[in-house]
Amino acid sequence: MPDEPKAPRRPTSRGPFTPTVYVPPPKEESGAPFPVEPALTEGMKARRRELAKRRRDKALKALEAEENRNETWLRIRSVLLRLLLLFAFVFGYWRLQVEYPDNRWPLEMVWVLLVVGIFGGFFWAIWYMNKVE
Repeated sequence: MPDEPKAPRRPTSRGPFTPTVYVPPPKEESGAPFPVEPALTEGMKARRRELAKRRRDKALKALEAEENRNETWLRIRSVLLRLLLLFAFVFGYWRLQVEYPDNRWPLEMVWVLLVVGIFGGFFWAIWYMNKVE
């Protein structure tokens, strides 16, 4: 029946493919009378070297700034910890004096404090002599 409309034909899929793209031949094959120019000129290479140098310098400055921040934080933390330790010792001594007036501490506590102080000082001296600076 020639009068009936036909369904539109759809292209059949043949799978993934890459279309062909025209790539002009390189200049040397095209028979150009002048020599082929390099892709990177000396000026371009010098600019890249300069940019790389600037990038390295910027990274080095950032590393130095971070190192200074870390060093500053280490000093602040050290001072704060020492102050906290001093405060704990003063508070502990004050609390013992309030609990035991006229310096009448129990003998066991005196021995414990002596042993802790002597061994603590000994191990601190060993640590201090072996620490890396």
